[in-house]
Amino acid sequence: MNTIYNIAVFTARDQMKRKSFYLLLAVAIMFILTIRGCYRADYTVNSQQVDRSTIALYASMIIFHTVSIGMIMMAVLLSMKNFTRDLEDGSITLFLSRPVSRVQYILGRVIGTWGLCSCFMLVLHLTIFLITLIQTRTIIPGYLTASLVSSCNLLIAVSLVCLLTLLLPDFIAALGTLAVITVGFVSDGGQRLFSNEAIKEMVTRASGADLSVATWRLYYPKVGMLQYYAGSLIKGDEYQTIGPIHPMINVLIYCLLILSLSIAIFKRKELY
Repeated sequence: MNTIYNIAVFTARDQMKRKSFYLLLAVAIMFILTIRGCYRADYTVNSQQVDRSTIALYASMIIFHTVSIGMIMMAVLLSMKNFTRDLEDGSITLFLSRPVSRVQYILGRVIGTWGLCSCFMLVLHLTIFLITLIQTRTIIPGYLTASLVSSCNLLIAVSLVCLLTLLLPDFIAALGTLAVITVGFVSDGGQRLFSNEAIKEMVTRASGADLSVATWRLYYPKVGMLQYYAGSLIKGDEYQTIGPIHPMINVLIYCLLILSLSIAIFKRKELY
C-alpha cells in the first residue's frame, strides 16, 4: 500500500507541473467568480418574488452539476497521457526497475490522478458552498457529501481513459471515454424523464411508441443517474433508483472491472 501511495503522490505532483492543469484551474476560478451575481439578483415567478434561500438552492444546484461535468472533462484530459508519456520518456523503466509491480504502478497512476481531480472538485464545490453562505446566509446540507459522491464519476472516467490508452492512441481514448460517459448521461436522462407517468402517458398517446426501458440501459454505467443522486442529496429529495442496483454501486463495479482489465492487459504488454 505504501508503494501505491508514493506513486499516487508522485502522479499528483507530476500533473500539477503541467501547464494544462493551471489553465484549467484559471478557467474554473474565473467561472466561480462570475457566478456570484446569481445570488444577488432578484427573481420574480408568477408575480411573486422568489426568496433568497430558494435562489441559493437552485443556483447552487446548477453550478454544482456544471462543475462536476467540467471536472469529468478535466479528468479525461489529465489521464490521457498517464501511461504513454511514461513509455515515451522512459519513466516507466525507472518505475519498474524498482520493487514496484505492474499492479502497483497502474493503481498508483489511477489513484493519483483521481485523487487530484477529486480534491480540485471538492475545493470548487466548497468555494460555491461558502459563497452561498456569505451571499445568502443559507447553509445547504449535503452539498459536500454530494461532491464526494460525484467523485465516483471521476474515477470511472480516469480508469476508462487509462484502459483505452493501453489499446488506442491518446486522443481516440479520450474521445471514446467522453462518448461512453455522454451516452450514459443521455440514457439516464431519458430514463428519468420517462419514469414520470404523466409524461410517459402523454408520449405514448401522441406517438404510440413503446417506452419500456431496454435491458442494456439498465446495466450501462449509470454515470448520469449517479449525478442525479448527488443532486438529490443537495435538495433533500427522496431518490428512486432506476435499475436493479443503486447507481453508485453500478459505477464502482464498472471501475473495478475496468481496473482489473487494465491490469490484465498491462501485465502482458511489452514495455522494453
